[in-house]
Amino acid sequence: MYRVVYVTLFFLLFGLEIHSKPLDVYVDYAVFKKSETENIVEVYYGFIDTSLTYKKAENRYIGSLAMKLEFFVRDSIADSNEWQVYYEKTSLERHSENENLLVGQKNFLISAGSGLKFVFTCIDDNDTVRKYHKTFDVENLDFEQKKFLPSDIEFAQLIELADTAKILWQQEFLKGKYYVIPNPTKEIIGNSPRLYTYFEYYGTDEFYNKQIRLEYRVYDAIQNEIYYNVKSTSLKSKSQFDIMGFALDAIPSGMYFFEVRIVDSIGKVIAVSKKKKFYLLNPEMPSEPIRAFTEAELFEKSAFATMDDKVLDKEFEKAKYIANNYEKELYKELQTVDGKRYFLFSFWRRRNPDSTLIFNQAYDNFNRKIDYANRFFSVGSQMEGWKTDRGRILIQYGEPTTREFYPREGSRRSYEIWFYGEIQGGAYFYFVDLIGNGNYVLVHSTATGEIQDENWFTDFVTGTNSERLQKMLPNR
Repeated sequence: MYRVVYVTLFFLLFGLEIHSKPLDVYVDYAVFKKSETENIVEVYYGFIDTSLTYKKAENRYIGSLAMKLEFFVRDSIADSNEWQVYYEKTSLERHSENENLLVGQKNFLISAGSGLKFVFTCIDDNDTVRKYHKTFDVENLDFEQKKFLPSDIEFAQLIELADTAKILWQQEFLKGKYYVIPNPTKEIIGNSPRLYTYFEYYGTDEFYNKQIRLEYRVYDAIQNEIYYNVKSTSLKSKSQFDIMGFALDAIPSGMYFFEVRIVDSIGKVIAVSKKKKFYLLNPEMPSEPIRAFTEAELFEKSAFATMDDKVLDKEFEKAKYIANNYEKELYKELQTVDGKRYFLFSFWRRRNPDSTLIFNQAYDNFNRKIDYANRFFSVGSQMEGWKTDRGRILIQYGEPTTREFYPREGSRRSYEIWFYGEIQGGAYFYFVDLIGNGNYVLVHSTATGEIQDENWFTDFVTGTNSERLQKMLPNR
């Protein structure tokens, strides 16, 4: 199991360079309410000490990372922070039990409800070719008092009272009387695994001084509930927090989702958190096989078995992104609802890694991409996110290897560059916000079959030909 180490600063002395494995960085975030108009966005980062490149200095080895965090509100930079992280060790011998997970946290104050994204960049100072660069879209909720709402959930490696803590942790970890040490890996590892969580909830006058229940649920990869716990409390203020530790030693290794429901005194659900994914790795509890079903059972239990004609047509409109020409033509010829239902069932069954299971991993992953696109790429009420160019590329090719964001500067339009290292030997996609409404249009790609314009930067980022720009917008 990784040990958590707070990264302190040391003087860097240069010497013999020792190369390590590729740079791996873990990043997570959570949004909490600060006031009626502002939120706090906490960004958690971590990396394994053996992933650094070290240089020898006398009898020590020292690694160094240059880090940069930039926040953008509606494509304009709102805040940024640059800092260095140093770590030293006396030996480069590698043993998994001696690996340290180095963690840190940065907090930013942001206007509530504003469109928000941040860019996290990390460069190994001793081998600058090794970099981490990723753009994160943030669901920056407006925690209005008309609704009872929970914050995001933070996973922690450790939660302890500040008064009795043996380590002087960084102040960003302090929440009230507790140090909450983040777990950006979202991995729970060990023979006696425990999931530590922190979240806040913001009530309304209707529930002040009344009893409520906090229900904690864990779901497996196929959304079966496999763990339940509950705590009774009362709402003493409009903003409260909750910390918990859950023993998961009876649950087999695998991927899971954690959720909190807030329930009133008569059992009515008044708020539900977003489900948060985590990974459980317990050597003494290997993953268990899942029961196989017949084709008839699978169809009856599928979502398609009860869909009406309108819903089925919309489902296939989305699926067209990954359908072949034969499948598109075949769907056009279908005249009955039952025919469309079985077609979509078969369409997704063919793509399921294990077609004997009731859970369809391909369909589930597809819908997660649809949900992500709708949350972050929608253009107001004008266009759902899955219909945009960024939505299509995400659904068709998956999450990019790297995603670079360039905000609007003067007359230069905002744009994004997505890179996929696993397709066609490496492919780039260039998106530009042509009219400043948040709809990033694909203007050039190096991928086969996609639009190509090697002059995309001068044509669309700095270009002024309004007629040419407008021609790029219909249906996009």
